Amino acid sequence: MKILNFFYENASKFEMSYERKVQISHANIILKGPKKSGKKTLIFNYLSQFKQEEILFLNFNDIRFEKESLKQLGFFLQNNIQIKILCLYGVDFSLDLKDIKIPIIISTNRKDLYIDGFKELQLDYFDFEEFISINKNLPINHLVGLFLQIGRSELSQKNELLKHNFNSLEIEILKYLAKNLGQQISISKLFLELKTRIKTSKDSVYHAIKELENTYTIYPITHDEKKLQKIYFRDFGLRNNLCIYKDFSHLFENVILNELFKFQEDFFYNKYFHFYSKKLKIAYISSPTLDIDLIKIRAKKILPKVIDIGIFHIIFITLSSEDSFFEQGVKFEVLPFDKFALSF
Repeated sequence: MKILNFFYENASKFEMSYERKVQISHANIILKGPKKSGKKTLIFNYLSQFKQEEILFLNFNDIRFEKESLKQLGFFLQNNIQIKILCLYGVDFSLDLKDIKIPIIISTNRKDLYIDGFKELQLDYFDFEEFISINKNLPINHLVGLFLQIGRSELSQKNELLKHNFNSLEIEILKYLAKNLGQQISISKLFLELKTRIKTSKDSVYHAIKELENTYTIYPITHDEKKLQKIYFRDFGLRNNLCIYKDFSHLFENVILNELFKFQEDFFYNKYFHFYSKKLKIAYISSPTLDIDLIKIRAKKILPKVIDIGIFHIIFITLSSEDSFFEQGVKFEVLPFDKFALSF
C-alpha cells in the first residue's frame, strides 16, 4: 500500500503538450509504440482533463515501483474512491485487471503484450508531417534537411540514450545492422562476426533480434519470393547514431520506409523495387539523386516485371526531381521527398 500511496501522492503534472495525429479518445486501451515515441506525452494530454486527485499513475519503469504492490491495487482503489482513472505506464507483462472498476490506460513498448478486454492503439515516432507541424516556422527545404539529419526520436539524437535503453548484445547487433543497412541480412553471418568481438551464442543473437523487433526498434522486410530479408530501423536516425560510415542512399531507403508505416500494410522487396505492396498494387523506388532521364530509362527496363506482378503505380522518390508519365497503362511518378511524405 505504501508504494501505491507514494505514486498517488507524488504524481507527475499532467499538462497538455504538442498534438499528434494519434490521440487517445477513450480509456481501456493498450497504447503500444517504441521507446521515446511520445507515449507518456499522449497519455498526459488525455489525463489533463482530470483533476490531479482523480488520477493514479503507476510508472513501471520507475525503479521505486514494485510489482508486488499490484496485489493491493483493487483494495487501494476501493479506499480512494476519488480516483477516476488508472494509468499503468511501461507495462511489459500481462495483467489480470478484471476486478478494477475504473477506466484504465496501459502503455507498453512490446508488440506481443495482450490483455483481455483492452483495445490496442499504435503510436509511431514522428513522421515528416508531424515534424513540420512542430517546426512550422522554417522553410520546407530546410526542414527536409533537418529531418534527415536528426531523425524521428531522441534515440537518434542522444548517443548516451542507447546505453540506457539497450544491453551490450543489442547494441552490437544494432551497430552491425547500421553498417549493413539496406543489405540482405544473414543472421548466421551476423552471429559469426559478433562472436569475434563478444562472448555470445547463436540462440542469444536470435532472441535479441526478435526482442528488438518486438520492441519496435528494427523492422524486417522480406523478399517476395526468396527466404531473404533486409532489416531497417523504426527510426532511420538511429543509423547515424550507431556508426560513422556514410551511406546516404540506404539511409534514404529507411526514411521512405518509415513514412510507409502510415499505411499499416505489409511491404516486400525484390531486385526491382525497394518496397512494394501486393495488396495496394503500388511500388516505391528510392532514387535520391537520379535525374529524370535516367529514371525514365529505368522505368522502361522494369516495365515487364511491373506488368507481370500486377503493379499499376510506381513512385520514384527523389530529393528534388518531379515528373509523371504512363507506360502501357502503368503510372510512373517522380516525387521529391517532401511531396511524397505529405501526400498521404
